[in-house]
Order: sequence, then C-alpha cells, then structure tokens
Amino acid sequence: MSRKVLLQIVGAISLLALLAACATPTPQVIVQTQIVPQVETQVVVQTQIVNAAVPTATGKNGVFYGIWNTAWHPVHQLMQQSFLDGCRKEGLRCQLATTDEQTAEAWVATAKAALARSDAGGFLMYSGANPIIKPLVQQAKDQGQPVVEPHFHVPEGTFADNYVEISEDVAAITDPVAQGMCAELKKEGKDQAGSVAITENNHNPTEDTMAAAFKAAMNKYCPNLKVLDVVMEGAEPTAAIAAAVGIIQANPDIVAGFSTTGGGPTTWAGAQDQTGKKVVAVGMDYTQVNLDLVKSGKVFGIVAQPIYDEMSGAADLLYKMANGTKVPYWTVLPAPLVTAADVGPYYDILNKLSPLFRASISPVGIPTFTPAP
Repeated sequence: MSRKVLLQIVGAISLLALLAACATPTPQVIVQTQIVPQVETQVVVQTQIVNAAVPTATGKNGVFYGIWNTAWHPVHQLMQQSFLDGCRKEGLRCQLATTDEQTAEAWVATAKAALARSDAGGFLMYSGANPIIKPLVQQAKDQGQPVVEPHFHVPEGTFADNYVEISEDVAAITDPVAQGMCAELKKEGKDQAGSVAITENNHNPTEDTMAAAFKAAMNKYCPNLKVLDVVMEGAEPTAAIAAAVGIIQANPDIVAGFSTTGGGPTTWAGAQDQTGKKVVAVGMDYTQVNLDLVKSGKVFGIVAQPIYDEMSGAADLLYKMANGTKVPYWTVLPAPLVTAADVGPYYDILNKLSPLFRASISPVGIPTFTPAP
C-alpha cells in the first residue's frame, strides 16, 4: 500500500472520529475500570444512572465519589444506589469507586485511586470509621475536598475537620428493639427463662456500640433472660449460619437472637431452619431478602437503619460542604423496629432501586446475589 493511500485512510478515520465526538451521545451507563496491581483488586468506577434530565447543581461541584469495599453485598448495593439517587435529585455528578474484596487494604487502594482523580470534588467514605482512613481524610483536606461518612459514628476530632457523619444513634435505637422483642417473648411465654444471642459482622464502632446497648436494654426489659457473649457471624452467609447454629446447639434454652448486621436475618432464619429451633430474631436493614423473611414470619423484625436517608443525605452534605456551607459534625437519623405489619414503605424503596443493582463479581467462595425481579 502506498504512503499516499495510507495517509488518506488515516485522514478518513480521524474525520469519522471527530464527527462521532460531535454527535449527540446516546444515554448509557459507562463503567470505567482501573487495575490496582499491588493488592490484586479491581477498582470499578460506575457513573451515576440518570433516568431523566436533571438540572445541574450550581456552584462548586466536581465529581463526588462513593468509596466501598465488599461492593457485591446486597446491603452495600442498596447503599450505593441510594447515594446515586440522592445525587440525581440534587443534580450532582457522582460516581462509585468500589472493590468486591473485603480487606482493608483493598478499600485503601480504592480510596487512593479516587483521591488521585483530578475531577474529584469530595468523597463518601464507607469505611466503618476505621482508623486507617485518617491519612486519606487528611489528604482530602489538603486537596480542599470534604469527606462524609454515613452509617458510622466516632467522636468529633477523630479525623480532620473536613470529615462529618450521618447515621442513626446506635446506642439509642436498640432500646425500642429490645422492648419490642421482650414484648413478643412475653406474648409467647418465653420471657421468664432462657438465653439471648447477639451476633456481629465484625468489630467496628457501630456494631460494638449497638451490641453493648442492646445487652443493657435486654437486661432492663427481660431481666430473667441471660444475654450471651457476642459472636462474630461475618459477611459470608454459609459461615454466618453455621455460627448461629453453633450458638443454638451450645445453648438449647435460647429464645431470641439479635444481629447487628444486614446479613443477620438470613443468618438466624437459616439457623432456625437447620436446627428446628424457633427464636424471636431481629437483624438489620430492609433488603429484599430481609423484608421477605419478616413478611413470612421467619424472623420477627428488622431495624430499619436509615440507609436511603444516610446515603442520599451524604450527597447533600458533600455538595453543601464543597460550597462552604457549615454543617453539623453528626446528622442523626431515626431507625425504627419494623415488623410484618410495617414493611410496605421499605418495599417501595427497593422496588425503585433494586433494578439498578449491578451483577456481582463475587470473590471466590462468595455467592452471587441477583436483584429481585
């Protein structure tokens, strides 16, 4: 092929590329991927999904990044889509920076990738208020970017002053939960003797505080029952169910189980199925599977942690802080006990957001979760 012909072909390709760039793009969901070799994790940056034209917010903006690990988990997917929905309502540009790995190292690598992006305007950091984020929060401050942590609470001053929180008061919400569980146990004639289990996903400020407050409340409302030591159930469902089965087998007098994590209803429903032992069980979060378990009577109730309000509220706080508005360090939200008669409004939230859940890229040994139809 002659050099002249080759130049003509290259020129034609360039012209087509230019015309394509100038054309009106078809709305689509874009997924950008970066590989972080040092921890062998994939950082997925997913654009906000916008169902209709939304006016762009005025003032200082940029892209607000929501950072998660264990992103495959259905509770985390609900959180992610709640954040994006809050961004959509505000007319903000937001993206998810996520990894499906569960390790702190993977989370840090993901956060560093987000912090390095030149378009970043601020960050939702879902870290469990882990001390490892301290230098990352400071880096964001040095770069002039706000940080909002939803769902967790640590004392003001733990991190740099560009960091604020939005969550329920976990010490306060357990009192009505324990009161409701004790009322049900009394109704069933099981409040005079027996044991009560508490399980957590892992040790973190939110779950540890919740577990301690629940134990104190149970001792107040059901003084004749023995509250057992906390057991870690973890995030993987099979192992979590096995942990609860072990508790039931070791404590045949068990009458109730309380989990501080979103996988808890599945944990305690599965353990009851495997042992044939019926307990008054309560866990966290209004995922589809959890609401179905409550509706069917397999678990007594859930604590409706304000996931949607926390995550969409985080978007609002990021925008306000980026534009110089003073906000409180801790925005406190309610989290009621929800039983079978009260599940309707929470199904409504899921019906809106669950179709947006992505297909999970599950780590080895972790089952794939699919959105409800």
